[in-house]
Amino acid sequence: MFLRSLRGSAASALQRMVRHPVMRAAGGFAALTSVVKALAFVKEAVVAGAFGVGSSMDSYLMALVVIGFPSGVLINAAQTVLIREYVQILEAQGERAAAGFLRSAMLAMLAVLTAVLIVWLVALQAILAVIGHGLAPGVRSLVSANVYQLVPYYYLNSINLLGYGALQSRKAFLRAGLIPAATPLCVMALVAAAGADLRVLISALTAGTMVETALIFLPLKDSLRLFPRAAARARPAVREFVLGTLFLAPGTLISGLLPVIEQTIASGLRHGTISALGYAAKLPATLNSLLTGAVGVTVLPYFARRLLSDDAESCRRFFIRYVALVTLSGAVIALVAVLGSGPFVRLAFQRGQFSEQDALLVASLQRAYLWQLPGALAGMAALRFVAAQGRYRAMSLGNLLIVPLTGLLQWLLSVRWGGVGLAFGISVGTALSAVIFCVLALRRPSAPSTWRTSQ
Repeated sequence: MFLRSLRGSAASALQRMVRHPVMRAAGGFAALTSVVKALAFVKEAVVAGAFGVGSSMDSYLMALVVIGFPSGVLINAAQTVLIREYVQILEAQGERAAAGFLRSAMLAMLAVLTAVLIVWLVALQAILAVIGHGLAPGVRSLVSANVYQLVPYYYLNSINLLGYGALQSRKAFLRAGLIPAATPLCVMALVAAAGADLRVLISALTAGTMVETALIFLPLKDSLRLFPRAAARARPAVREFVLGTLFLAPGTLISGLLPVIEQTIASGLRHGTISALGYAAKLPATLNSLLTGAVGVTVLPYFARRLLSDDAESCRRFFIRYVALVTLSGAVIALVAVLGSGPFVRLAFQRGQFSEQDALLVASLQRAYLWQLPGALAGMAALRFVAAQGRYRAMSLGNLLIVPLTGLLQWLLSVRWGGVGLAFGISVGTALSAVIFCVLALRRPSAPSTWRTSQ
């Protein structure tokens, strides 16, 4: 009788959680973005069939990390600040003032990106000597050449991320969610037509990003026009935008170091490890971004509203139940994906230059990556709860602790198990970060604050 009552209570609680508005909103967002994620994965299968696992893809993937790191640090911080400032200006001063702000903010960021790129290219050989320490000189030279060819992508991708921020500010969520499909479509078409040529792959990536730029700014074309008065009125907001971006950049810098650390360790392992890890990470990364994106986008407004209404205790109880549910869901999804990893890799990648031996290697690496899902979902929920409390300093300190700890775990496990240990280190580090952020989330803050004062 007791067990039956317990099962009934658990089933009732689970039904209430599943029917909760936050869960329904998360499911809707995940469904919208899953189409683009699936298309991006098909693109990776096409690229795998053309290039296989080897030095060519190693050089391309490392070049993407090298060119993407400085822009990612700046633009991820800039997008957060831009959304806030753009919404405030749009509501308080109208369309023309918001247009002047967006144009001025983009010009300011392009200037900063150019200055950073010059320094980055000057130091490129020293950077590659550290990150690519295990690569042969010829492969390292190829990485350097790829980085220079990716410079147009560096600018276009940065502009696009700011444009996506403007679309989100204007509540154009459908457009912002579907436009990224342009890049995988272009890459698949050009690679299928021209074959395994790195110059074609880089050109296809740049062309797809350029199509994204056109689709993003077509409805925002008035924002690119010059309005002298609007530009003058936007200067204080632009100053706040630049200062806010520089203030938030250390946090994104810390988080952005993880892929650099992984590439650095992988370059010292056996030939083809970087490209094998790249293929193996595609499915886990797709599931991770799809699920954590759905959780992050939908749960933060809910937590913020509940905390503002002085409903902290019930919000904490909901947070505990929500973390338990998403952790369990992540574990089930990870288990199913692990069990089907071998057949999936053979179906998705094993063709052309991608051999059966490559498939076995990638499947083993993919299984190690997949176990990050439970921790990633729990950690995202905890991060959003901490953010809703306004405790940005705690978030930064948590990241400061987690990144070197995860890097150390990856290195120690890679010494013992090679590439599989490197991949599993991410999963272990993600689980530890979830525990740390859940502890931070459940600590009672002294008082809520804003990003300007707390970060």
